[in-house]
Amino acid sequence: MHQDQKLSMGELRVAGEMTIYRANEVAQTLFDSARAHAGDVNLDLSDVTEFDTAGLQLVLMARRIVEANGHRLDVVRPSECVAEVLE
Repeated sequence: MHQDQKLSMGELRVAGEMTIYRANEVAQTLFDSARAHAGDVNLDLSDVTEFDTAGLQLVLMARRIVEANGHRLDVVRPSECVAEVLE
């Protein structure tokens, strides 16, 4: 498995697919990173190549995790496929 998520300076970047086929794999790393960061998080989805309702659920759950710690999660730079689902 390649590294497709990175958290630095309050920005978490996810690359590749965020679909039902990778939901479990992406969720573990995404949620661990969201829990470990003490502060607001910008979720950069500019390198996401496929995004479905499972991907949307991952984003919503990550937001809940960050908000439970009293912080905020914002989606920044959504790729075209992410923007289509979010609209």
